[in-house]
Amino acid sequence: MRTILLALTVVCHAAIIDRVAIVAGRHPILDSAITSDIRVTGFLNGAAPDFSAASRKQAASRLIDQQLIRDQIRSGDYPIARNAEADELLAQIRQERFAAPVQYRAALQRYGITEQELKDRLLWQLTVLRFIDARFRPQVIVSEEEIERAQKTSRAGRKSIVDQITGERVNTLLDDWLKEQRAQTRIEYLEKSLQ
Repeated sequence: MRTILLALTVVCHAAIIDRVAIVAGRHPILDSAITSDIRVTGFLNGAAPDFSAASRKQAASRLIDQQLIRDQIRSGDYPIARNAEADELLAQIRQERFAAPVQYRAALQRYGITEQELKDRLLWQLTVLRFIDARFRPQVIVSEEEIERAQKTSRAGRKSIVDQITGERVNTLLDDWLKEQRAQTRIEYLEKSLQ
């Protein structure tokens, strides 16, 4: 019996404990998720990971928004991106940014991320884009008057103008929706500096 207790004590001491930084609704957001978000975002933006308090706060805010979107996707009938699409996007990133596979692997190591973490992020980004298009784009109507007004001050073609106006309105609708969701969701900051 003493041997079993000793073994359990050793196992318990060897476990790595991850801290819950935020609870959004019923979903914990771990400190490691914030760190991972900063690393993957840095990789995708081609910038050094920034672990400052301000950057951690931004990452935490992104993760809260992502959880709100994830909850909405689960409760609605929204399209989900396929793994093959994320693989295609990953192949495109590798081709455009890295001359050789060894450079790509070195970059992953430098940022402290795995290829699976990167694929997961790309898959999620594609899914979020689908959600935004399905949820908000149908609400946007661009009038002929708006197009004509924009054509007077822009050299862009009609389609580009419509796309620009639509994109701006979709972003506004998304921002408003996220504010509303945040107001309706209990968000508890266990790490106060992230508030």
